[in-house]
Amino acid sequence: MSVTPKSFLGEITALTIATPDIDASFACYKKLGFTEVFRADWPFPWMQVSDGVLLIMLRKDPQPYLALTYYVKDLDKVVSLLGKKGIEFVQKPKKTDQVRRYLFLSPDGLNISLVGIVDGFAQPPGPGMLAMLPEDYFKPEKYVNKTIGLFGELAHRVKDLKASLAYWALLGFKAVSKFEHPYPWAIVSDGLSIVGLHQSAHFSYPAITYFAADMKLKIDRLKKAGLTNFTQKNDVDVVLTMPEQQHIFLFNMGMPAAAKPTAITLHTLETKRLLLKELNPEVLRQIYSTCTDDEAMKLVGVATKEQLDAERAKFENGMTTYRTSFKTFVLIEKATGNAIGKCGFHNWYAMHSRAEFGYLMEDESARGKGLMTEAARAVIAHGFEAMGLNRIEAFVGPQNVPSLKIVTGCGFVQEGVLRSHFCRDGIMEDSVIFSLLANEYEQVKLLWKDK
Repeated sequence: MSVTPKSFLGEITALTIATPDIDASFACYKKLGFTEVFRADWPFPWMQVSDGVLLIMLRKDPQPYLALTYYVKDLDKVVSLLGKKGIEFVQKPKKTDQVRRYLFLSPDGLNISLVGIVDGFAQPPGPGMLAMLPEDYFKPEKYVNKTIGLFGELAHRVKDLKASLAYWALLGFKAVSKFEHPYPWAIVSDGLSIVGLHQSAHFSYPAITYFAADMKLKIDRLKKAGLTNFTQKNDVDVVLTMPEQQHIFLFNMGMPAAAKPTAITLHTLETKRLLLKELNPEVLRQIYSTCTDDEAMKLVGVATKEQLDAERAKFENGMTTYRTSFKTFVLIEKATGNAIGKCGFHNWYAMHSRAEFGYLMEDESARGKGLMTEAARAVIAHGFEAMGLNRIEAFVGPQNVPSLKIVTGCGFVQEGVLRSHFCRDGIMEDSVIFSLLANEYEQVKLLWKDK
């Protein structure tokens, strides 16, 4: 989704929210993924907080209040332009005011304020929802705010959508999307702000709206973090009321209809004693957004909720980037049906047909039986034959005798030693670097059969 306007209202946009207790409000916003940007007591106590996309100005005031605020370099020019468009200001600055501020209201009562820009203020870098590819909406690891997802809109109730669209067009907003169901509504933007205009009786207050493909999981975590003032709309959508009475919609985006599986089936490699279940970014995305914790633990191959949380955190923090990806396999022992370890490729550079090979036998009772070598050979074959790799490399600690036996037993060639290459328990240690090339693989594969 893209938007073409460039805002003429100002250079920075924020939501100004009044609160009787800035610290109490900030404590809750912090749990939503926001951090403090600025704080001051002049000309009244205030704090700027941001999640990297949305900027919020918490202002100390006992009266509930929300405004769509623009910080403006040439305030007189913008005020004059709006006046020519017929915009009437309900509040103007006095000569004695240290901060110049204009306020006007939308036809449906939304406060819109223009404030002289303050040195040091900056627009969060984003990217926001409108700057993202639609397919990335369903990739939680790409969200800037990993806690509650994508800021979608300031939801604003209107009486007449057609009339509201005409008014917001005067302010430089363009309709990004329009809908008729379940009621008439539209998303408008001026390139800085995103406002949802809802001709609806479903709510009566302006609400900050976030979307996520895995919102149910995110809400569960918010509850565990101590947030309590939720109103449940359904299984995955809630309204959170903040201490200052600001409402936040937390809506589940779901997976695209074409991508919603009735069941997640993992691609499987098979050896004599093992089934190797493939995990990749798309599979993990589906698991973490659609599965219960018990289902996810079984698919990811972990035994405890703590291990699952750790794996999920690694994924959401960015195991894949525009340069690198990964593909790993959960080792299932046929005799027991238990997940005993993992083997696969991390730091997979598809552009260079190169990947780093790694493995971990988590079940101590399965060690010493040759199972990891059996799995490693199947995964290496998959790398060369199915993934088109030209080079597979492995980094092994010089003292890790079992691991050295695995790579040498799979035909890897030692290339050298990388000094102080990795940190273990605060101590820098060397790595022995091994590699296996595609033009060596066929000969090595013949040696596997002889062993």
